[in-house]
Amino acid sequence: MSDLPVPQERPARTPLRRSQDGRMIAGVASALARHLNLSVGLIRMAFVIAALFSGVGVLAYGALWVLVPRDRGAVAEAPGLETASRRGMRPTRVAFPKPDDGILVSGGLIVIGLLWLFVSGGTVPAGIFWPAVIGGAGVIVIWLQVDERSETATPRGSIWQRLTRGGGAMSIVRLVGGLVLVVAGISMILATQVGIAQLPGVLGASAVLIAGLLVVAAPWLYQQRARVRRAEADRLRAEARADMAAHLHDSVLQTLALIQRQADDPGTVATLARRQERELRTWLYGETTRAASLRSALSELSQDVEGRFEIDVEVVCVGDAQVDDRLQALIQATGEAITNAAKHSGASRVDVYAEVEGERVEVFVRDRGKGFDPEEVPAGRMGVRESITARMERHGGKASVRSEPGSGTEVRLEIGQ
Repeated sequence: MSDLPVPQERPARTPLRRSQDGRMIAGVASALARHLNLSVGLIRMAFVIAALFSGVGVLAYGALWVLVPRDRGAVAEAPGLETASRRGMRPTRVAFPKPDDGILVSGGLIVIGLLWLFVSGGTVPAGIFWPAVIGGAGVIVIWLQVDERSETATPRGSIWQRLTRGGGAMSIVRLVGGLVLVVAGISMILATQVGIAQLPGVLGASAVLIAGLLVVAAPWLYQQRARVRRAEADRLRAEARADMAAHLHDSVLQTLALIQRQADDPGTVATLARRQERELRTWLYGETTRAASLRSALSELSQDVEGRFEIDVEVVCVGDAQVDDRLQALIQATGEAITNAAKHSGASRVDVYAEVEGERVEVFVRDRGKGFDPEEVPAGRMGVRESITARMERHGGKASVRSEPGSGTEVRLEIGQ
């Protein structure tokens, strides 16, 4: 009995889920390859070959696009989340489901079915049906690419850079592929109307017409471009002035306030003055040193505030991220919020909770002090408005302040990486 072979258990199949990793269009082929343990290239070739037989491959791909669910991915709970939630530093967020791309494909399949009925009834010529399907598929691919890039692309740069930034080679392949499908569909429709022999001439005449329209519109386009450049320059100058005002408020004005409080201690006044002089010279003439990570930057902030004020700053950081220009603005706004709490709240401790979740970074600064009414802050007090709220908005983030007299203050900062 001991010589009998022991049956080996087959490894469990990977669930059939469409993932964003390694996809070219919707991730159907890569999902089938993972589920069947086959080469993704073989699956894609099978779809292409099946598409040659009356478009069966296209219909099968579209059906799987609709039926196969998207892999939402499991988010691991990092240490500290439960504690922060229990302490009220991580408020519960309501997650609204994002519409699946399958809804768009479902609508496309319905339109294709209606067109096919019209073709069968003779209402729509058969020579227009498949070119329209090909061109429509190209439009869908371009729309999906633009929608995906709009979540991460910044508003600066050319149109091409906005569409392809951050997506790598596959982003460019999808965009170019969609354009090729659109051009191919239009060319096939023209070929059925004017004939293949006249198609090059028609395309050439269309190109000449478009070029002529561009020449006529060139002066207007140049004026619009110059106007956009002037507006961009004005915006950059306004942002530079606002950044300078915020920095002076965070550093020089805060130090002057400390000097006024310690006016009877010449040694402390001299130390504060020398320290502020070094910081100001570094900011004006040298490259300001920047912490390598969010966690280390928050630790430095807490130590700095604890050194200047008699207060404890407790920092909890879940996850970490490299500091770039956006995170640097978040860190500076956090420092201003901690400083405000140390100066004005009257509390003995300030709690700082930071969380890095995907492409989003959140920071909460809370104190149990006397609180205040945000609506009653004088117009001349720019600490919250400029150093926190306006600074976050200039860098694509947002800030909110929740406070009531006698119940403390919470500042919530959020920005994308």
